[in-house]
Amino acid sequence: MTTIEATPDRPAPKKQKINQFRRLLWHINRTDLGWVTKAALTTLQPGARAKRVGLLNQLPSKAEWSEASRKLDRDGYVDVSTLMDRGLAEAVAAVADNKVSRLNELSDKQQLGHKSFWVSLLDEDLVNGAFATDHPFVRYALQPAALRIIGDFMHDLPQLSDVLLTLSQPTPNQALSYSQLWHLDHDDKRVCKLFIYLTDVRDTADGPFTFIPAGPSRPFRNTLKSHMSDAQVFAKTGPDAVKEMVAPRLSSFIVNTARCLHMGSRIQSDHSRLLYTATYIQQPRIYPEPRPRFRASGALTDVERAAMRL
Repeated sequence: MTTIEATPDRPAPKKQKINQFRRLLWHINRTDLGWVTKAALTTLQPGARAKRVGLLNQLPSKAEWSEASRKLDRDGYVDVSTLMDRGLAEAVAAVADNKVSRLNELSDKQQLGHKSFWVSLLDEDLVNGAFATDHPFVRYALQPAALRIIGDFMHDLPQLSDVLLTLSQPTPNQALSYSQLWHLDHDDKRVCKLFIYLTDVRDTADGPFTFIPAGPSRPFRNTLKSHMSDAQVFAKTGPDAVKEMVAPRLSSFIVNTARCLHMGSRIQSDHSRLLYTATYIQQPRIYPEPRPRFRASGALTDVERAAMRL
C-alpha cells in the first residue's frame, strides 16, 4: 500500500485533514471544553433548537415518563422495562433470535470486526449503510416513551444516531479490551443509550452491563484516557459504587453513557449475552454528520423525521 505524505508543494490529502480535525474534536469533547463547542454550534443554528423543542412537545406526556427522565438526569440511568412497548420489544427479539440462528453465516459478514468478544448481527439489513425506518429495531427506538424520556432530559428532541444488535461471547485466552474496560462514550456531549437484554442476564457470568452512576463518575469526566482497568478506576472511586444490570430477557434501561463510566461483555465460559442498543445524541452533533443511518420506508411523522434527520 502506498502512503501519500504531505510536502510543502503537495498538501496532505483531504481525508487526512478531516481525520486530524476529528481527532482534535475528539480531544476537546473529552473535556469540559466540549460544552463550549456545543454552545457555539447551537448558537449558529438559532431556530433549529426551538423547532426541536416544539416537536418534542408534540409527543404525549405521562407522569411516569417524567419521573424516569428526572432519574436519568439525576443518576445517569433509569430502568424503563415497564414503560416501553412490550409488543415492540417482542418484535425486536424475534429478529434477534433469527439472526442468532444464522450466527456462523453472519459472523463472516460483519463490518465491525475489531472486537473479538462480540459479533454485530445487523449488517445484512443495511442498504448503503442505512436501516429502513420500518425495521423493528428502529421502531423500538422511535416509540414516544423513549423519545420523551430522553428528550425531556436533553430539553429538546433527541437525534437517533444508530441501532445495534450484538452477541457477546467468551474469549478466555485474551486480555480485556475496548468496551470490556471502563470508559465513557464521546459520540457527543450528551449521549443516551437505550438497551434491551435479549437473553437472561442472571449474574456476573453473563457479562452484565456494568456502570458507575453519574455522581461517582464525576472524577473521570475530563480524563483523556480512552479505556481504564479496574485498578485505575477503583483508585478514584470504590467498588461499592459499581452497579451491575442483572435482569431477565426483555428488560430495558437507559444510561447516559457520556456521564456514567461503564463496561461490559466480560462473558465467562459457556455463557453469552444478546443485546439491543439504540444510541441518541443531542443536536447539533459536535462531529461532522456521518452518512445517513436511516432511509425512509412508509409513513413517518414530523417528529420521527426530525429524530432521524430525514
